[in-house]
Amino acid sequence: SLGTGIATTVVDASAEECTAFVFFLDSNERKKSKKRGITEYHIKHVSDHTLYYIATRELGFFLKPREGRCKVTWMKLEDGKVVIDFSDTKDVTAEYPVKDGNVLGSIHTVWVFEPLASTDGFPQTAVTFTTRVEVGGNIPAAAANFNIKKFLSQVSDLRKKFDKTKEIA
Repeated sequence: SLGTGIATTVVDASAEECTAFVFFLDSNERKKSKKRGITEYHIKHVSDHTLYYIATRELGFFLKPREGRCKVTWMKLEDGKVVIDFSDTKDVTAEYPVKDGNVLGSIHTVWVFEPLASTDGFPQTAVTFTTRVEVGGNIPAAAANFNIKKFLSQVSDLRKKFDKTKEIA
């Protein structure tokens, strides 16, 4: 089952703060990852700009757990935009083999953080999240819709994390 999604928002934080929040997968936020179905994850740092992210997700609906292995790389462009790319990788397959009974999925996700003019002294960033997911096997439409909403909720979580609405006049 192939799914695609896009979500956009404006966040009351700098592009750098947004990048750090997403790229470094803040440990306090990881504790909340269960609401997106993540039951197990591993992070292997490669450099200041690259890491491997290995995760297992429960999709519910009596479906087998899905696993993914991504190489995550970020870069800052000359115009101030920051891009984070989550791409499938086989680089860590030997170290993190697929568990018996699980299904290996495929994903490509791109986050783009574009600095905007500040509002009342608070930095603003336009955030775009684009994803393509192949979870493997036949997935009922109800399960697919339920899970894509959870997956896209990362964008809303980012906005809420830095929300300064009450402080902006």
